[in-house]
Amino acid sequence: MAKWDDGRNAFVSGVLPGEVVSVGDFVDNRGYVEVKSYEILEQSERRVKPTCPYSGICGGCDFDFVSASDSALFKEEIVKDNFARISRLETLPEFLPPQYGSENGWRARARVHIDMKRRKVGFLPKKGNALVEVTHCPRLEEPLNELLKYPDELIRSARTVLFNKGVNRKTGFIELSLFSGDDMVSMEEKECTRTIDGVKYHVSANVFFQSNPKVLPSLFSFVRENVVGNNIMDLYSGVGTFSALFEGDGKKVIAVERQKECLRLSRINAPSALSFTGDVKEWGKGRDESVDTVIVDPPRTGLDSGVPEMISSWNPERIIYVSCNSATLARDIPFFKGYELKKAQVLDFYPGSSHVECVVMMSRDK
Repeated sequence: MAKWDDGRNAFVSGVLPGEVVSVGDFVDNRGYVEVKSYEILEQSERRVKPTCPYSGICGGCDFDFVSASDSALFKEEIVKDNFARISRLETLPEFLPPQYGSENGWRARARVHIDMKRRKVGFLPKKGNALVEVTHCPRLEEPLNELLKYPDELIRSARTVLFNKGVNRKTGFIELSLFSGDDMVSMEEKECTRTIDGVKYHVSANVFFQSNPKVLPSLFSFVRENVVGNNIMDLYSGVGTFSALFEGDGKKVIAVERQKECLRLSRINAPSALSFTGDVKEWGKGRDESVDTVIVDPPRTGLDSGVPEMISSWNPERIIYVSCNSATLARDIPFFKGYELKKAQVLDFYPGSSHVECVVMMSRDK
């Protein structure tokens, strides 16, 4: 983000701090300016040459011109800026060191696009709908790359998807979801297991599970270290990613998830948790819960209106908020009345991409 000549914020994607650009097309909005095209006149020393041969063509990576360590640091600055600008925090919380891994070979989840007429497999481009044929993606784990290299199995599975769902009307391609498990690759609804930090999860490619198994243990550590008490609530619990961490600990865990397939898997992954199917806001209406720690991991849109206030009314000692969108996280924080933001950590689950994952801990004011 930069400053326009009248002091408004100017959003310029793909530019690093300290770089000088000549602006071409831009959109002049009421409160900010969005730059659409530019020429870099002076490059930052921290800019690196992308390692992927499809960089700039495939639509998957839009932040592949910095190192893995710089990616995490830049994303931490984005989170801090959102806390100061959107949450209007005068004092930032303690930021633990950002966590990151290798920029390559980390991705366990993918959605590939298949052109059945040409028997080609790949991803969509940055612009348009023409298929970018890919036989090896540096970001993917090796079992997924094996399928790209020898796509016969993908094409066979695509026929089933074609029969059940048809093609994407916009692109004309079949979309096939993949997840790399411990000993097999899940395609669509086929169940597999994936062991993370000693915890075995039952998952499928059709449900959400974090894409980066190498960095995920760092998030587990944050959650384990900041949970207090024996009564835990896991909202937007998915497949029981966090509920499963407390199996065998003697804690009472309540898990709430509206997607029935996720909750089915959650009951396998965290059998001792009390699992409820439903929308968090509707489920929580009128409840007077006794809870020590609430964990929330909502979608990118953040928490629905009224949910932060509902959680605060239960008076938990701590709230742990996991977010894949620090802007909506920053929007939600001020609505937790009576709570102070104490700790934060950026986890770069998506190196090469501008997506930012972070987790915060809020505690009750004394």
